[in-house]
Amino acid sequence: MVQSRPLCVRLVVSCSQLERARKNRGNHGSVRLLVLFLAWIFLPFPGLAPALAGVAAPVNIAGPQRLLIVAVRFPGIQPALDLAQIRAKVERVKRYVEESAYGKMKLETDMVGWYELPAPLDEYTVSPYNYKVDRARVRRLLVDALSAASRDADLDKYRVVWIVVGVRTAPGEGYGMIAYAANPGMLSGVRFGRVRMETIELQGGRPFSGAAIVSADNAHMGHAAHDLLHALGGVQDGQRVVPDLYDYDRQSDPRILHDSPAPFAIHAGPWDIMSQHFIARDKAPPPPSSFTRLQLGWIDAGQVVTVGRGDTREITLRPLASGGSPLVVRVPLAPQRFLLVENRQKIRGDAVLPASGLLVLEVDLTREEGSAIVKVASANPGSNERDRAPFVPGAGARRYYHNEEAGVVIAPLAMEASGALRLVVTVPDRLPEFLGAGAQKGRGND
Repeated sequence: MVQSRPLCVRLVVSCSQLERARKNRGNHGSVRLLVLFLAWIFLPFPGLAPALAGVAAPVNIAGPQRLLIVAVRFPGIQPALDLAQIRAKVERVKRYVEESAYGKMKLETDMVGWYELPAPLDEYTVSPYNYKVDRARVRRLLVDALSAASRDADLDKYRVVWIVVGVRTAPGEGYGMIAYAANPGMLSGVRFGRVRMETIELQGGRPFSGAAIVSADNAHMGHAAHDLLHALGGVQDGQRVVPDLYDYDRQSDPRILHDSPAPFAIHAGPWDIMSQHFIARDKAPPPPSSFTRLQLGWIDAGQVVTVGRGDTREITLRPLASGGSPLVVRVPLAPQRFLLVENRQKIRGDAVLPASGLLVLEVDLTREEGSAIVKVASANPGSNERDRAPFVPGAGARRYYHNEEAGVVIAPLAMEASGALRLVVTVPDRLPEFLGAGAQKGRGND
């Protein structure tokens, strides 16, 4: 494969060509040269031309999905959990994912192992920081683990392979990183349109290009479920269907304490497992938001109400966890920007959430993974504002959401005994019709 020049080098070269073209702007040849150099700068550079957005189109993950768990251990090291404990964790992940999918898909699981890896732990360990993970070490783990597993299982029969490494791990200790999505993910990178399903060659020359995730045996079930959603969504046109919603810069900053995923969940907080893997270590992880469920095809078109900018409409939303209808309000803002409105109540999987009420997600599909594709607007700005994000009828520092640029206002009006929430999507001038003359008090997020 021909490697394109680094972007910084190409920009320096291109600037000199632009200057020549400027000095000879009457010369048609210089104009043609300029066009050629602009194409040379951007088209061969991965991701700049082929894909402008950070998210692939939605898919429909339904029906039975087969998952193979491969347990591996390192020479001379005792795993943190035994196989029975790992199976119990797999069962918890299975129940979590199936409930998140509203029963539209089922996980069929098999497990093989233990297999002892051929090299010591220190030849496989990786950095706890996304930006610093050695892809060659990821590849080596997959080759050795899957080569062993292929003696007992037909890898081609499984949608996803989950490799469990048997060593107690914390950031920078044990295996190094507690969990990650290997394929699609770490093997190729996930930004700038580069993500793809890599093919690795197993022992004996057999190729493997399936989805694979990796976790330490002591990882929280939320770590595994998070990466499983990446793997189930897959990849299209150089982008993952289910992107990370936490902040990559913070995750890769060694100055930030890595004792929980909360410090990285600065954009969407605990309202989606793709943002925050878990809220409390002794509880199940937060369920996916409507954004992630839409990407996986778990919310049908008939469960979504679309309201155009400038329109006014009252809607009663069922709780997102209920799977009822309607579940989501969508407000288009631009070709790749829109709002999603949810009703989050502490029922079923949402019982772990820190608050209840109307949640507004600001979605920008032009952003890359790890850089605020989804931002949750907060009704209560300040410390822990993402935990206190929902808008509640008649309460909170902000009584309604106001997108001043788009001229959109969204206000919760009333809760029903069933847990349903009545809301209005409107324009600022009409808000007093629904909230009364004092509507401008406790303004939205202007």
